[in-house]
Amino acid sequence: MLNFFKKKTEINTTQIVDEIEAAVYECVKQYGFRKFGRTLHRFVSGDISQVIHFQSGMPSHGMSGLLCVNLGIRIPECSERTFQPQAEKKKYYHEYECTIRSRLGIVSGKQETWYDLHKKTDKTIKSIIEEIDQYVLPAYEILNSRDAILAHRKDYPLLDNMDHLISLEECMIYGYLGNIEKAKQLFEEYYQSAVDEYNDIKTNGRKIYLKKGERIISGKEHIIADKDGYYTLYTANHSHIEYLDELAVKLGLR
Repeated sequence: MLNFFKKKTEINTTQIVDEIEAAVYECVKQYGFRKFGRTLHRFVSGDISQVIHFQSGMPSHGMSGLLCVNLGIRIPECSERTFQPQAEKKKYYHEYECTIRSRLGIVSGKQETWYDLHKKTDKTIKSIIEEIDQYVLPAYEILNSRDAILAHRKDYPLLDNMDHLISLEECMIYGYLGNIEKAKQLFEEYYQSAVDEYNDIKTNGRKIYLKKGERIISGKEHIIADKDGYYTLYTANHSHIEYLDELAVKLGLR
């Protein structure tokens, strides 16, 4: 019987990712980036991190032979949730330690890109470098200080999948800069939005799309979809509000 389905050629994914990362690094090291494992990192304004990270897909998730490129910016007080960060500065920070985060593909207005390492490496490198050069580096050049992040973060929504935290993070930055009144105002705005969201979910629920047979457990709710469609969950989680109450005391805002 003829085999119409050819298996993909075995490849050395580690070697290919090494080659891709090395090519990208050659292009960005002139801007102050340094290489640490799979992370390209630079500090701006002394302690703000800007990150480009290469993530290989996990074989256990059916993602073998794929690569994505993660992006992130870390402001110490936003990550540590304190007005005066005490942790000793590390040589570099990981993308998951950032609070402004995105991926290649998303930053150019498309879906996140998973690059197939079986395809021609030079074309993958060209695509990655072009997107970094056109969309990432210009944004990183603007968002290079606390004042610039306060002024321009909202100008880059595609670089910011944590944008629901903007008010809270601006609170942290203003607190770091010593403007406690502004920090308190922003904290209370964020706190009220969290309370409003909690009350809305508790009253009106939130809709999620499930395919027939899919199951979701949320709090005391247990839904098994009997058909494709939207289902409503009424489980509101109060733990985030409790966390904010504790944070307000820790920060001296209450």
